[in-house]
Amino acid sequence: MKTKFKNKVTASSFLGWYFSESDEVKALGQRALEMMLREGFVNLSARQLFDECGYIPSFICESNEVDEEYEPSEVEFIND
Repeated sequence: MKTKFKNKVTASSFLGWYFSESDEVKALGQRALEMMLREGFVNLSARQLFDECGYIPSFICESNEVDEEYEPSEVEFIND
């Protein structure tokens, strides 16, 4: 039986791409402020942002020969 290859992305590559748009930086700031007001602290991880992301572009992944978009569940997230 042939196993399907699962692409990989590092936390630093993901975060660099995710926050390359100023809108995402602003959205994170708003989310952090709301959490702070509601709970008194902020608790967000790179993995949480990854899991909530709508898609992962192949160009930030380790194997980026093809131009594809992946669901987060189709990519292995690597903390670095």
